[in-house]
Amino acid sequence: MRHSAVGIDIGGTKLLMYARIHGDDDPLIRRVTTGPDATQDEIGTAIAKFLTENDLAPAAVGIAVPGLVENGRVAVCDVLPALNGWPGPTGLGVPHLLVNDIRAALAREAEGLHSASTLVVMLSGTAIGSACLHRGRVVRGSRGWAGEVGSMPVPTAHGIKRLDELAGGAAIVRSTGLRPDQVHAALAADDAGVRDIVNAAGESFGLAIATLVNILNPDALHTAGGTLDYPGYWTTALATARAHTLPELWNACSVARVHNPALVVAQGALRLAEAAAAKEDWIAQYV
Repeated sequence: MRHSAVGIDIGGTKLLMYARIHGDDDPLIRRVTTGPDATQDEIGTAIAKFLTENDLAPAAVGIAVPGLVENGRVAVCDVLPALNGWPGPTGLGVPHLLVNDIRAALAREAEGLHSASTLVVMLSGTAIGSACLHRGRVVRGSRGWAGEVGSMPVPTAHGIKRLDELAGGAAIVRSTGLRPDQVHAALAADDAGVRDIVNAAGESFGLAIATLVNILNPDALHTAGGTLDYPGYWTTALATARAHTLPELWNACSVARVHNPALVVAQGALRLAEAAAAKEDWIAQYV
């Protein structure tokens, strides 16, 4: 058996499994397609297979999910409804830790952060989410669910919509009627209709960035998520955020994409799992 640390990122379109093996320089990474019909058993089986086929022996497995987590179970997961009520996989043979995916990203980005800093992390994947760390403490809210910016109501010409319905990857797929790879192809072909849809989604995400910077006055706001890879989305979001944030607050905040966006959630889940195995107290605020 190979001693290792393992982090899992369960998303609306993919399951990313990441292992850091002691003595190896390069991480082990596997991706499996998910989707809204993915079941608890399918995801649990994929994780167990990743461990056994690669002879991994982690002290614990960190599992990040795109939904609200409470008391070690998935309370609500709109992106993958079958995960509602899930306590995590059984039969792994090692302890596991369930955490919200944006909280996992926050744990990764907070590593090495100055204790007096305020950090916001925002993800734009299938849906939108955020998390905040202030002076070394996670901003949790009364039940630990603070940060559900994707449910923020936004006035539109067609009535009140949730931010998820305007800025998330699922919203772009729904509005264009295309798969993500087809959206990329249409943008590469300079399809004006698709470009307008992507830019409008980026504008909505930018307004959400401006809202959080204006309210929270963070030192840094880091973004990640596959939707940011659509050409035009991030540039529109950044310009919109700058235009709608008070200049003093904008100038006090570093707004940027994370260094390794594809892996940030899995790496954060791994960091939390290692800390849990070492019985470090600080992780309690993340889960």
